Amino acid sequence: MNVATISIIKIIIFYLISSFCVLNANDIEDFAQDYEGYESLSSPSQNYQGRQIFLNMRVNEDGGDNLVYISNSNFIYNGYLDWAAHYFKYDKDQNCISFGRRFNTPLGIIGTQELVYKIVEFDSNKLILEHVSGDSATVHTINVNSVSLNIDKSTFPKSISIEPNYPNPFNPSTKIPLTVLKKEKISIVIYDSNGEFINELYSGELSPGQFEFIWNGINQENLKVTSGVYFCKIVQNGQFISSRKMILLK
Repeated sequence: MNVATISIIKIIIFYLISSFCVLNANDIEDFAQDYEGYESLSSPSQNYQGRQIFLNMRVNEDGGDNLVYISNSNFIYNGYLDWAAHYFKYDKDQNCISFGRRFNTPLGIIGTQELVYKIVEFDSNKLILEHVSGDSATVHTINVNSVSLNIDKSTFPKSISIEPNYPNPFNPSTKIPLTVLKKEKISIVIYDSNGEFINELYSGELSPGQFEFIWNGINQENLKVTSGVYFCKIVQNGQFISSRKMILLK
């Protein structure tokens, strides 16, 4: 066996080992974390750069080979439709993931939508994804980091539901409806578009029922904040479980 043949064999073995390691580097459960970071979108109808997002993914209690997720990114998540099921899939062979929306009604499934993303980078702390439409007219990127919280990979709690605030946009105040199905200890906090803490509206236990909290556009120093995008987040056991985007216009 000559030197050239040995070299070719070594190269083949190297690529086989590398491919095996890449394909087995992650399981779908490894994605079940809380993330915060930024997204960018370039499309014929909308363009933005560095918009703050959060992305929380959990194991699907119904089983199957997917996760469920919530996010404040309107591109991958529709928080206004309670009957929209959101799921996350991982294709290890193609090194890509997909965000899917399945629209369920009492009459059955009436539609699905799935966006495929290439995994640019993924480890225990960072996730970078890129979606390019078939005609290359739309490019959506997600660049997020794992949040330094105690991560529970179990399913999302269904005992609390935050509804869209109204009015939205608002000035000077907005109402935030909340439905609690069982007694829970939670916090309701406001963050700006840069992820900076603004104010805490409530912290404590809530009994089952419907509640309405009001934010009058002030921070923890009791000073009025400027116009912009803000997020109302529900925190339970140190984890963000739901969020709503609010727009203050003056």
